[in-house]
Amino acid sequence: MRGQLRAVGTSRTVRQISRSALAIGVAGVLLAGLGGCAAVTNDEADAPTAEQTTEPTAAAPAGCSSELAVGYGDVVGLEDVTDNFGTYCHTTISPTAEAAVYDSTKTDLTTLAEFGFTEDDAVAALPVALRILTEEVLDSSRLDNYSVAPAEWFAANSDYLTTKWQPAYQKAIDGKAATLGVSGTSGIIVTDILPSPLARDGGARASSAVVRLDRIHVEEPDGGEPNLVFSFSTTSTFVATDAQIVALVLAADPSQIEDARRASNPELFDGADNSWLIMTGKTLLGFGLESNEQIIGSSSVFQLYTDQGLDVIA
Repeated sequence: MRGQLRAVGTSRTVRQISRSALAIGVAGVLLAGLGGCAAVTNDEADAPTAEQTTEPTAAAPAGCSSELAVGYGDVVGLEDVTDNFGTYCHTTISPTAEAAVYDSTKTDLTTLAEFGFTEDDAVAALPVALRILTEEVLDSSRLDNYSVAPAEWFAANSDYLTTKWQPAYQKAIDGKAATLGVSGTSGIIVTDILPSPLARDGGARASSAVVRLDRIHVEEPDGGEPNLVFSFSTTSTFVATDAQIVALVLAADPSQIEDARRASNPELFDGADNSWLIMTGKTLLGFGLESNEQIIGSSSVFQLYTDQGLDVIA
């Protein structure tokens, strides 16, 4: 199934997929920010997201055993992970990705200077932001394995957060343990919007992941401390079975009837299982004046689409 996706992926890029024609049930999931980062709005989510502007080229797997670790895009293999579904390759930002190369034209130096940050701070924090984005926002252990408890994820990843803000995230987890990543109080990881399980063939769960750095600036919300904010757009592609897509569509709109969907989209019931899901998103990661290694705020919004041409809005 993964091979089928890669075969078409070389000629059909994410850029060629019309968003207006492909909206699927779970759309506009908002992960609210902590530490002063402004929440991403759905209007921002509708802005152009990360896209392939040229034919995709294969990213060389690094650190995972499978030669199918990553199809194409801006991530490479980091480590093999084995869970109750099987083995997959956890990914991280590729050192050759465009977003990994600091671009001063995307930095608002005026706001940096206004709030006491330097361009060196932006340069130092960029690789940290990219690691958090690719390794946890887009490829968390909870991405499709909900048996990993939110508190367990937090214990393993709390070092991403400054000590000052760890209690706030911990409080959010304690209060919203079932919905970490979807609640209005805890926005680092994506969970509960993708089918479970995704691919477990030794390669990455996403067959492609494209990352774009949109802007670096500083903002100081009312009553908050200044945030050095990295704004990213991302597009991830996942292989999915017909049954998984149908389940997502019906869950997004309970008023739908499976027989009606079978009549309107027979390709979802043909057993071919050659479909995929496209997850686009906007993510903000904020750093404080005290550390370029840990974030003090995060905010994301994601939308999910299918290649089947469905017009299904939750």
